[in-house]
Amino acid sequence: MTKIRLCMTTFGVIVGIVGILHGSAELLKGSTLVESRSVEALPEGWPNSEFNSMTRGSPVFSILTDIPFYVLGILAISVSIALIVSSVTVIKNKDMRVASLLFALLSVGIFLFGAGRGTPVAVSLPVVIAGLLSAANTGTTERSEQSKRRILTAFNSFYWLHIGSWILFFPGLFVFSFYEEIPTALFLFAFVSMPITTLGALVFGYRYDKTA
Repeated sequence: MTKIRLCMTTFGVIVGIVGILHGSAELLKGSTLVESRSVEALPEGWPNSEFNSMTRGSPVFSILTDIPFYVLGILAISVSIALIVSSVTVIKNKDMRVASLLFALLSVGIFLFGAGRGTPVAVSLPVVIAGLLSAANTGTTERSEQSKRRILTAFNSFYWLHIGSWILFFPGLFVFSFYEEIPTALFLFAFVSMPITTLGALVFGYRYDKTA
C-alpha cells in the first residue's frame, strides 16, 4: 500500500470516528430543534463545563434546519460510518482517482450533516488533493537509499504524531477535564498539531511514493 493511500485510509477512519462522536453528542440533545446552520454539537455544560468551554461546544455546520438534534445526530453517525467502512474497503483498494472522489464526497457529507466542521477542511481536503496529485503524476524520481530512509523517517514521524495528537485530544483531554483544568497550551498543541501533522505526513508520503 502506498503511503498516500495509507493516509487516506487511516485519516478517513479518524475523521469518521470524530463524526460519530459529534453525532452521539447531538443525540443527547434529543428533540431540541436545530435553529441555525451553525450549531454546537455538545449539550450545554456537557460532559463538564471545562471541556465544553475549551471546545466552545464543538461547533458544527448543518445544511438542515428546523429538525430535531437527534435526527441530525443519526445523519452524522450514518455518514461517518459510511466513511469509515469505505476507508477500509473501497478507498483502500480502488483506483486512486475513484478513492479520492469518494473520500471527498463522504467528507462533504461529514461537513453538511453536523459530523464535523474542522476535520473536513483541515484533514480531508489535504488528503483529497494529495490523492488526486498522486493519481495524476505517475512519474518517479531517483533518490539514494539514504535519502529514501530520511523521507520514510519523516513520514513515519508525522503519521504517528498525527494519530497521537488525536489520542491526546480524545480520550486524553476529555478524561483529563474531569479531574483538572485543561492547560490552554496543551489544548492548543493538540489542536494545532492536527493540521500540521496531516500536511507533513502527506508531503513526505507523496515524496516517498514517487521515489524510484
